[in-house]
Amino acid sequence: MSETKSAEPLDRMAVRRHQFRLSMLVATMAVAGTLIGSVSGGAFTLLNTSNQVEATVNQSSNEFLRTQRQQIYTEFLTAANEVCTTAGSVSVAFDHFDGPDLSGVMLEILGPLPRQNIVLGSKFAAVELIGSGAVVESARRMVVEYLAGAETIGWLSNDFAADDVVSADALSTRQQQFADHFQSGKSAQEDFLTAVRGELGIPERGDRP
Repeated sequence: MSETKSAEPLDRMAVRRHQFRLSMLVATMAVAGTLIGSVSGGAFTLLNTSNQVEATVNQSSNEFLRTQRQQIYTEFLTAANEVCTTAGSVSVAFDHFDGPDLSGVMLEILGPLPRQNIVLGSKFAAVELIGSGAVVESARRMVVEYLAGAETIGWLSNDFAADDVVSADALSTRQQQFADHFQSGKSAQEDFLTAVRGELGIPERGDRP
């Protein structure tokens, strides 16, 4: 009888120890699950934040490049328009003057052209560094044609300097050469503007809502 009574407390203690171990195991698993969830959530948040930062950096970089291109292209076009203005004045002079009068007017008109050509060349160098292929190619044609037109006018000025009376054939030839280069330059400028709009995502005037 005494042996039976002493065995019962031992069985209860074994059951309690088992229950305690089981509760500890459950608690440990719960803590581990919480930690795993926290780590996973933190890793996801970190990854998401990293992607957002990368996207923001890329967007800022693209916006900076676009702003730089706009500024450089604007400066290049300003320089090209100055050359065009001078060239237009030359065309007017051809239409309204001849002989010694044309010589004097031409020398006055062409005074700023060398500086304008230098500025145009320097602005093109910036376009060449930052522009896309289509933009650079059309800009190069602009510069080549405008400078060739200026060179043609330079030859005519030299002709006038050597002899105030230039033959009608020589004058007509120089005038036509100048007009051809000037028109080719204007055509290249239109191509340049089209390429710039495409590169920068600027709609055509007719495409605006």
